[in-house]
Amino acid sequence: MGVFGMMNELFILSALMAQPQSGYQLRQSMTAALGHHRKISFGVIYPLFERLAQGGFITLVQVDDDKKTKLAAITPAGVARFKALMAEPIPDCAHTADLYQIKLIAMQYLPVTQQQALLKAYITEQDTTILHTQQFMDRLQQSPSTDHWYVLQKQRLRLKQAQVAKKWAQDFQRNLKEVDRFDN
Repeated sequence: MGVFGMMNELFILSALMAQPQSGYQLRQSMTAALGHHRKISFGVIYPLFERLAQGGFITLVQVDDDKKTKLAAITPAGVARFKALMAEPIPDCAHTADLYQIKLIAMQYLPVTQQQALLKAYITEQDTTILHTQQFMDRLQQSPSTDHWYVLQKQRLRLKQAQVAKKWAQDFQRNLKEVDRFDN
C-alpha cells in the first residue's frame, strides 16, 4: 500500500474509533479535518470499506431505513491496525503534512507517552522546515532581485506557519497532562 492509501486507511480507522459512520459521514469528517479542498471520493471510500471489511478491520451494516447506506464500525482487529499505523513513522513525501494532521487528530486514542512522542516528532518536523526555509531565504537575500523579493514573501509565510505550528505543539505538550482531568 502506498502512502496515499495508508493515509486514507488511517483516517477511516481513526474516525471509526469515535463511532460507526457511513461513507458520507467519513467524507464530511475528512473535509472538516484536512480542509475544504480535501475531499476523499466515494470511489476511494467504498472500495477501501470493502478491503477493510475483508481484512476483518471493520464491519459493514446496512442501515434499516436506507438499503444503499452502510454503516462502518471498527473491530478489535481494526483497533490493532489503527494502533500499528499510528506507530509507523511518517515518511518525507508530498503527504507528510496531511499524515501529521490525521495522526494529531487521532492521537487521543493513544497512551499519553505516545502522544508526547508524536508531538515531539511534529516539533522536529517544524524545526526542519524552519531551518531549511531560513537557509533558503538567506541564499535568496545574497542576490537581491524582484523575483527573489516575491519568493521571499512566500518563504516568510512558510516560516511563520512552521513557527506557529511548533509553538502550538509545544503548548500542547505542556498542557497534555491536563487531559486526565476531563476523564475523571
